[in-house]
Amino acid sequence: MTIRHSTENYPIFMRECIIEEASGNKPETKFYKVYEPFNCDKGFRFSYTPTGAKPRYYVNGLAELKKAYREFNAKEEKEWVASHEDGKPYKEQKLPEAVICSGERDSLCCKSMGYHPLWFNSETYQLSVEEYKEIMKYVEVLYNIPDIDETGRRKGRELALRFIDIHTAWLPDKLQTYKDNRGKPRKDLRDWLEIHSERKDFRNLLRVAMPAKFWMQYYNKDGKIKTEVDTACLYNFLQLNGFYALHNENAEITQFIRIEGNIVKPVNVKGVREFVRKWVVDRFEDRNVLNLVLNTPKLSPAALESLQEIDLDFTSYTSDSQYFFFPNKTVEVTKPSEKLPGGIKEHEPGADELHNYVWADDVIPHRFKLLPDMFKFKQTKGDDGQIKLDIDVIAVKSHFFGYLINTSRLYWREETEVRFGDDREATEEYVKANPFRIDGEGLLPEQIAEQKQNLINKIFTFGYMLHRYKDMARAWAPLAMDNKIGDIDECNGRSGKSFFFKVLSFLMKTVKLSGRNAKLLDNPHVFEQCTQYTDLLLVDDCDQYLNLGPFYDIITSDLTVNPKNNHVFTIGYEDAPKIALTTNYVPKDFDPSTEARSLYMVFSDWYHQKTEDNDYRETRSISDDFGKTLYAYDYSEDEWNADLNFWLQCCRVYMSLKDTGIKPQPPMANMTIRHLKASMGANFEDWAEGYFSPESGHLDTYLARDDVFNEYQRFSNVSRITMQAFTKRLKAFCKLCPWVDCLNPPELCNAGGRIQRAVQITPELRKTKDMIYIRSLRLDTKLDVNEPTLNFSAEDETPF
Repeated sequence: MTIRHSTENYPIFMRECIIEEASGNKPETKFYKVYEPFNCDKGFRFSYTPTGAKPRYYVNGLAELKKAYREFNAKEEKEWVASHEDGKPYKEQKLPEAVICSGERDSLCCKSMGYHPLWFNSETYQLSVEEYKEIMKYVEVLYNIPDIDETGRRKGRELALRFIDIHTAWLPDKLQTYKDNRGKPRKDLRDWLEIHSERKDFRNLLRVAMPAKFWMQYYNKDGKIKTEVDTACLYNFLQLNGFYALHNENAEITQFIRIEGNIVKPVNVKGVREFVRKWVVDRFEDRNVLNLVLNTPKLSPAALESLQEIDLDFTSYTSDSQYFFFPNKTVEVTKPSEKLPGGIKEHEPGADELHNYVWADDVIPHRFKLLPDMFKFKQTKGDDGQIKLDIDVIAVKSHFFGYLINTSRLYWREETEVRFGDDREATEEYVKANPFRIDGEGLLPEQIAEQKQNLINKIFTFGYMLHRYKDMARAWAPLAMDNKIGDIDECNGRSGKSFFFKVLSFLMKTVKLSGRNAKLLDNPHVFEQCTQYTDLLLVDDCDQYLNLGPFYDIITSDLTVNPKNNHVFTIGYEDAPKIALTTNYVPKDFDPSTEARSLYMVFSDWYHQKTEDNDYRETRSISDDFGKTLYAYDYSEDEWNADLNFWLQCCRVYMSLKDTGIKPQPPMANMTIRHLKASMGANFEDWAEGYFSPESGHLDTYLARDDVFNEYQRFSNVSRITMQAFTKRLKAFCKLCPWVDCLNPPELCNAGGRIQRAVQITPELRKTKDMIYIRSLRLDTKLDVNEPTLNFSAEDETPF
């Protein structure tokens, strides 16, 4: 036997709980509830004795309510008999009310206010129909005062809608702005009574309580039943079922919504009325009630403007986490840690720890089941002290993962064609045996490293886009380009760039703009489709002459939206969508400002179209690799689940790297070549290859810049080109030309960065001119550094 004693510092309370009162020879049955509030183990703060005596279902306070009922009627009957000498029998009366509270503490407070409390052993207890009927034998009105935390609100709504005559008294939201002695928001009746301790305050709280039943029935003077809508109770009923008007300062028309758990659906007036009608029919209510619903003007558009307005937080992220919503669960992705090594945490739908609302069309319509990792990232330090990333492919279960691998195979022709020469059969067998391989046979270690670098960049970028949080330190826009080097201004394509962002649109609210329109930004309403709920603004297939500058400007700033027939509004940086761009051309600017705002992406030509103008052996599309169109009607749930797991693993990669300062960029060699070619133009490249050929005599010697400029003008028949534009093209040629070492070697330049020489114009006239010196890669070249150079002055032309 264990005996426990209370002390001044360790109180123990015990309450007698009556199960059944004594009747005749049948003794009273009861049990005792023991409460030790300071027990270190929360699981032992409550206990019951004797063991097994407590029934499974028990309403605390019901025995006391019955006793109060009997005592009340005994007193009333005694007074009745004394005042009615005619012997008219006394009819039992119900008590005015009883109050359902959320626990012992609240019940004690309720009792102190002079009311009869009832409570259950847990918040999850479900009051049965029989228990409800038993309670209503003794009271006219049953009140419920739920806690106003997430669980309390949910259970309060459930009880109100199961028993529509229960009057629910909601504690004011303002109560949560006060903190208890533990620093936590106040939430229950006891907390409220500490602030509002007078009985009139408690009476006022019950006075504003309302039932879910939204109609009243009574007999009119003709003795017929009259049914009317109780307007306040109707809107209470709608609110209990999750119907609200959404607060939106940027919308002129009220948007009605319905909240189910944490999922928000837009509804119209017809949808609201239909819900009420169906609810009445499903409950088999009287036809008068159904007619009331069908005929009432209180469900009209104008009347529904009185629905309670609500301001919801649709934030699905923190700075260190991202939530993904599925029908069967909510998944939280974070950086792996000791508490969560996998970095992926699953929550049950509507879990109390979740405070994030989500639009119904943002719920990913597939069931999620966690799968093992499909790849592993490794970090190493190079000889230069910089962190380098590597990837090990574990299993290509996801088709999207396979697609990313193949669009990263920059050297696929060396791997699958060059190595086998004209043996097409060997090539086909190898491709079939290695459909998704980033470290293919026959490739050099440097080539494999580049391909892995490309794949890592795509995984990182996909994860970056999935994290909705916007950090000024990581304000980037993915810019997807083709790796293939073609002719200048050649429009490469069909490499799978747009598909990358199409898949992102499955997970994000996306607004797509056609970049083919070079005058896209001339439209003042270009962003009118964007709202604060837009996640991704995709400018697809950008024209080579489309000015990308304004898009880069809004990457790090607010987004101003000018809708047609509505007022202009601004979406703050934190809520503005992330921006992504795709182009079949090489961007004209690779300046530091552009690079700081861009996450470059390079797509190989693994997917390509065979034409008469190219040397491809076949046409290959994404569907060819998988034997089906990805994400079409026949895409199985297992295939969806594999992709979903891969996408969340991509997000986890970004979470792991975002605070390291690492920004994985793809191999940019081909992009640099394409950029230089675009900077030159075909006309200039043709001229320069001849004019500065190894046999031309124009290498490793001083050339007057204006003479060279005039030579190009005569060749090209272009008269409007400026010296600045000519210089830019010449610089691009010298960087790209395989036999040129550099333009204007530094040791030949003066302090102003220019080469200047005195040139004999006529026997009598010498003139100082800016010179060009292109040094070739011939090892025997000797520079003439002894010829005097002239100092640069402010009157001279801009340095070369």
